[in-house]
Amino acid sequence: MNKNRLQKVIDKHGIENIMFIFPMKPIRNILFISYKSSEDKETIVPCKINESRYKISDGYKITLECIYPGFGKEHLYQTDLMALIEQNIAQIFVNVSLTM
Repeated sequence: MNKNRLQKVIDKHGIENIMFIFPMKPIRNILFISYKSSEDKETIVPCKINESRYKISDGYKITLECIYPGFGKEHLYQTDLMALIEQNIAQIFVNVSLTM
C-alpha cells in the first residue's frame, strides 16, 4: 500500500508529536443530548489525533480531537484533511526535539 504524505509525516515523527490547528464548532448540551449547531461560528482550536475509531495506517479516515473540552472530535478523510492543509484552512505542527 502506498502511504500518503500525511501518513509519512506521522510515521516519521510519531502520533504523539503531531498537532493540528483546525476549525471546529462547539458542542451544545441539553439534558442528555449533545449536538453541534449550524448557527455557531467555527473556532480555530488545537487538536490531536485519536486512533480509537480509525487507524492512520489504514489510509482511510482520521479523527481529530480538540484538546479543549467542549469541542469533541471530527472525522475526516485523510485526503480531505491534506486538501484543507494545502488551502491553509487547517495547519499541521510537528514537535521536534533537538538533541545535542
